[in-house]
Amino acid sequence: MNNISQATRVLDIFKDMSQIPRESGNEKAVSDYIVNFAKQLGLDVVQDDVWNVIVKKSATPGYENRPTVILQGHIDMVCVKDLDSNHDFTKDPIANIIEGKWMHADHTTLGADNGIGCAMILAILEDKEQQHGPIQALFTTNEETGMDGAFALKEGDVTGDYLLNLDTEEEHEFTVSCAGGCHVNVSIPLLRENNLPGYNAALSISVQGLQGGHSGIEIIEQRANANQVLARVLYDLEKQYSLNLASFKGGVKHNAIPSKAVATITVRPEDVTAIKTLLAFYEKQYQQEFAVKDPGLVILVEDIETPDVTYADDTAEALISYLYLAEDGVHSMSQTIEGLVETSNNLAIVEEGTHTIDILVSVRSSNMNSLEYLAKKLLLLADTLGLAAVRNGGYPAWEYERGSKLEEQAIALHNEMFDTPATVNAIHAGLECGLLKGILPNTQMISFGPTILSPHTPVERVHLPSVERVYIYLKALLEKLQ
Repeated sequence: MNNISQATRVLDIFKDMSQIPRESGNEKAVSDYIVNFAKQLGLDVVQDDVWNVIVKKSATPGYENRPTVILQGHIDMVCVKDLDSNHDFTKDPIANIIEGKWMHADHTTLGADNGIGCAMILAILEDKEQQHGPIQALFTTNEETGMDGAFALKEGDVTGDYLLNLDTEEEHEFTVSCAGGCHVNVSIPLLRENNLPGYNAALSISVQGLQGGHSGIEIIEQRANANQVLARVLYDLEKQYSLNLASFKGGVKHNAIPSKAVATITVRPEDVTAIKTLLAFYEKQYQQEFAVKDPGLVILVEDIETPDVTYADDTAEALISYLYLAEDGVHSMSQTIEGLVETSNNLAIVEEGTHTIDILVSVRSSNMNSLEYLAKKLLLLADTLGLAAVRNGGYPAWEYERGSKLEEQAIALHNEMFDTPATVNAIHAGLECGLLKGILPNTQMISFGPTILSPHTPVERVHLPSVERVYIYLKALLEKLQ
């Protein structure tokens, strides 16, 4: 704590927010917290129907003619926990555990993405000593699952010359462009039949121990996707032994690389020992394939009670075929920005509905033509297999505006304040700036923030000295922007 003296209030506010459930879609309570925070400061505040909050603060004396700055962050968080955690995200507070220079939670996501950014904005609004031009603070909802809050905003709701998005996750990096994206939803008819006679042994097969991670940020790592690995295992297994698939489930969030998937199969009792031996062999093969990117990969096999019903053959074949054949991971790299993933997809979620098995695929690209190609390819695969598929949830890319006055000032000040030079980049993840540009076409935008490692995973952590430095920088930038 001795290195965060100026950011103490930021962390206090973040701890208050951590007491309030704020999973995407459940943000009303934290939205109300922000409204009450602003009202206690005597500031103008508006809360809309989807719980976005807009707070306006007048310029300090002498700064009335400075540009209007929009400070923006999203109040929702991705809620993921370890398998053995009993945490209830609907009511339990998120732990804020400090170890050395880092803060993390207790086997759950921390919510520093983007809670720390929002806490910085609230601390600025509260700071009576801060000098600044006119400020509009925009807190959006449901960013992590569809950017619904940003979608709901209309032209005129917020206005400003500059927008500072505080949702970048590596100190000294300034983001000026991001990918757009969409979802492809595949539906497989869920047909069941009685378990066949003679198949009165059952096994649970799970692929787990994977790192997972943010499907925009960590997709370049080419980590294993649990849904696809499990489909590959089942495809090869059924070529050797007769089996019936009874269940398949994997993934929890559209923007998180699946770290676990589990299936149930029924088999002949006399084949159980041989099947377990073969699965142990497969485990070694996959551990070798992903030795660098996912060294913790395991295939766990357990004897379970035999279910009465299984998937019909058509259902099982369609599910395994789609997951086996569909692309996953990096589709193409940028031809203009070295090291940037241009287009990718994530076989994110497989789950049973009432009448269908649903596969959600998240597609991203900074090139809209490439995004169209990959989305159509996924739709064509579904059509070829006789499956229903729709594309939805599209959001635009944020295109780079070369020669931005905001970028020029932000980078110059950063390099004046810190020994580490600023880097200007584009990211493969989605930011709300792409959508906000639609209602703020003439507003210059830039994104930055403190170092956050492994967002969207239970080992998420934020670097406290970087919180301190970024907050000091934000305060200086607000004072100097012309």
